[in-house]
Amino acid sequence: MTSRETCPSAPAGAAVTGQATDRPADAHTSGAQAQRLASALRVGPISTITAAQELDIVHPPSTVRWLRNRGYSIKTEWIYKTTEPGRRPHRVGLYVLASEPS
Repeated sequence: MTSRETCPSAPAGAAVTGQATDRPADAHTSGAQAQRLASALRVGPISTITAAQELDIVHPPSTVRWLRNRGYSIKTEWIYKTTEPGRRPHRVGLYVLASEPS
């Protein structure tokens, strides 16, 4: 089965990627990922790790750039955050929404 074939056990319209999914196939477009990030930023700051793990954004810095190119003002602050207990912290971006396009 290729990555674009559907699976009987997957939700309607979902692409099979070797993992179970609860998102439609188009949820990984740049626009869909940007919508998820913009919605989360309206609530508060989001780290690169949180964006990747909880929002299912493949490459958060690219999604931030995508939004900035469309008029969003997003500040980047640098923080140290662990990915797992007991692991050394990583320096990651913390994105803060300053303003949206008018």
